[in-house]
Amino acid sequence: MAKYTVQFTPSFEKDLKKLDRGVQKGIMRWIEKHLVDIDFPSTPGKTLKGKYKDYVRFRVGNYRIISVIDNDVFVILNLHVGHRKDIYDN
Repeated sequence: MAKYTVQFTPSFEKDLKKLDRGVQKGIMRWIEKHLVDIDFPSTPGKTLKGKYKDYVRFRVGNYRIISVIDNDVFVILNLHVGHRKDIYDN
C-alpha cells in the first residue's frame, strides 16, 4: 500500500509561526509521529461537518490541525493550525 506524504500550505506555516516555540515543536513532533509515511491518515483525525465537510481535523492537545486528504495522490495537505477556540474562525 502507498504511504501518504505531508505537505504544508503557506497559511499553515504562517499560523505555526504565531505559536510559542514549544507548541510549534510539539505539533511538528506529533505530525512526524502520526502523519508522515502512514497507510491511512484519517484514523487519528475526525472528518468535519457542515461547511467544513471536506476537511479533516487532527487534535494535538488544545490545538487543531485542519487538513485536506487527497486519497488519489496520497497527500495530506495541512491548511491551518491554531488553538481550539480560534481555529474554526479561519
